[in-house]
Amino acid sequence: MQVKLELKIVNAENLTAPQRGRKEGQKELSPRQLKIIHLLEKTPGVTMPQIAEAMAITYRTVRRDMEYLQKSGIISREGGRKEGRWIINK
Repeated sequence: MQVKLELKIVNAENLTAPQRGRKEGQKELSPRQLKIIHLLEKTPGVTMPQIAEAMAITYRTVRRDMEYLQKSGIISREGGRKEGRWIINK
């Protein structure tokens, strides 16, 4: 079994802001993820179950999208579970 490994060196200074922090091959945000971000802008203290109910989707779907948004650096959490709020990193 042979494995091909490619090394690609990218200068981070040449990247534009939306590309920074995004891995190669990652797609743009889905309409559902954009809707979640819009909801977080209006109510930063909203919980994931509340988002799921407001958007009529499952909790697991919200959790997966929120994890993706956090790993991408688009959103972050400030504070604890009960009294925390979501921050949108622009």
